[in-house]
Amino acid sequence: MKKVEVLSPVGGHKSLKPAVENGADAVYFGVGRFNARQRAESFTVKQLRDAVAYAHDNGVRAYGAFNILIKNSELREFFHTISDAYASGIDGIIIQHISFARILKDAFPDLRIHMSTQAGITNTYFSTLLSGADRVTIPREFSLAELKYFVKKIGLETEVFVHGALCFSYSGQCLFSSLLGGRSGNRGVCAQPCRKRYNNSYLLSTKELCLAGRIPEIITAGVTSLKIEGRLRSPQYTALATRVYRLSVDSYYAGNFRLPEQELKELALVFNRGFTEGYMFGAREIIASDSPKNRGLFLGLIEEDTMITLREDLAVSDGISIWTKNGIDGAVIKRLEKDGGSVASACTGERIKLFIRADTGDRIYKTSSRNKTQYAPVKPKPKIDTPIRSKQQLQIPQIEKTESDGLEILAKVYSKEDAIGASRAGADYVFYSVFAHDFQDADALPYIPRILSDSNAKYAISMVKDSEAVLLGNGGLLSALSKPKIYLDYSANVFNDIDMAFVKGAVPIISLELNCDELQEFKNKNFAVLVHGRPVLMTTKYPLKVRSLKDERGFTFPVRKEFNYTQILNSLPIGIFNDITMLRDSGINKFFLDLTDGKAEKIIRLYRYILDGKPVKKSVLRKHTRGHFNRGV
Repeated sequence: MKKVEVLSPVGGHKSLKPAVENGADAVYFGVGRFNARQRAESFTVKQLRDAVAYAHDNGVRAYGAFNILIKNSELREFFHTISDAYASGIDGIIIQHISFARILKDAFPDLRIHMSTQAGITNTYFSTLLSGADRVTIPREFSLAELKYFVKKIGLETEVFVHGALCFSYSGQCLFSSLLGGRSGNRGVCAQPCRKRYNNSYLLSTKELCLAGRIPEIITAGVTSLKIEGRLRSPQYTALATRVYRLSVDSYYAGNFRLPEQELKELALVFNRGFTEGYMFGAREIIASDSPKNRGLFLGLIEEDTMITLREDLAVSDGISIWTKNGIDGAVIKRLEKDGGSVASACTGERIKLFIRADTGDRIYKTSSRNKTQYAPVKPKPKIDTPIRSKQQLQIPQIEKTESDGLEILAKVYSKEDAIGASRAGADYVFYSVFAHDFQDADALPYIPRILSDSNAKYAISMVKDSEAVLLGNGGLLSALSKPKIYLDYSANVFNDIDMAFVKGAVPIISLELNCDELQEFKNKNFAVLVHGRPVLMTTKYPLKVRSLKDERGFTFPVRKEFNYTQILNSLPIGIFNDITMLRDSGINKFFLDLTDGKAEKIIRLYRYILDGKPVKKSVLRKHTRGHFNRGV
């Protein structure tokens, strides 16, 4: 019987040995600059050979993360770096672009191709698009039932996150950091706006995923690999997280599953924001709204006269944090008193006096321990032979020059009234959600949302059979919709000419993260550009109970429900206005308007005027942003 793989994060050289010695079956790390954790210490191509050799000598597989979105100008260097990694003997690579999988597999048949969770593969309709891929990383938002169904039907290996940080946004696809400060999460430099305060609380700051107690159910579901998140964490975190899952998995296969309580406590001490079993096991609360900071281990509440009844052992020189009404303070324990006498340490359940500044009711957490447990290395695995490979030059596919097939104004609307208004104003195609209660009465074309289970996808397909055109948010349905003209929503992250060739036959709304110059450099210009509307910053499974989010700088982000999910929208709508003519003059002449704020008829008429040579006045431009039109990412 093939056992499930324990896959550990390696943020740099110092984390590789702890992962290997504590029982990882495989490790993943960044190589060069094309990985989704730019702040982690990536391996250079030169260092890679040594890292792979060390892993293989200890029976551990090595995977390289190449999982960011790639621009046309970077394609040559990107594939060149993968070619170098291949020559080092690496076992597999993780990528975000589905369009690259077949190209890479044809060039490197013995290199494993793993699809990142950011590829957004949410249903088994994607299977026909995944030629060349060996493995899919499942969204963390799947329920256990969805996981089981997916594993059974997809026909590929599956990898599931079991520990570490949770993205608030579905599958980690997010434009929040990008549009706020130019630091793109899709490009590996997320500034984590989800860890900031909104409406005076940390409404988007998720707890730490911990599924160690659910190993039996996850293995029984048939997954191939258990993935631990944390390439930005310490070597100590890597060691303990790996050890927790190694011991849990081994105990399951030995027929006496048990949680390694001591190691789990030490792991919590190193880093946690409060643990949750996440969406897979229906956790009621996955948000830690009081603070995004590390908690450590809860010691108890301060009683009168700074007394405390300990929930965990505590010793002099241990570090603690004091959670007061006004914030969090840190301290080091210099003195402990039990029954009126000084003690060097105290045990769980004992009532002691702490000599710290704290008020009755303050929460106390232990954040570091003077006693460090020394664990013996896990028994090494049989050595893996590193393949002898020469460096192969990968030929980037020839891209044919393709002109846009005509001027079009495309509008997405959110009410029946706006659908009628958009048509009246002369939009060529008007799209409205196929799941809207009044879709049938709106006389609009269908929009299919981005996140669809198999059953929802089946329903959506049945609804669009006789449509002239469809706006498709879920790329998996590309092969299932043959009849209508397909426009692919910007959530598909079409970022380069290889992506354009891959979605052949569909007209994508190009990624919002490309600037005007980058758009003009495309050889295939048969795409649409979002020129007006509020971009979706995040789509989340979490049921946010507010209508808007206000950040500490006073910006307000509308919140809306779309189908089964909640979306956070940009504080300002994008408005390209007069510069739409720059795009048209460079051969790009399909324009997409995402009309969240209503006024569809008025806005479309405005853009029709501009295209007819009547520019709008400057006063109209206020209260809009140009997004990445000038700056890019």
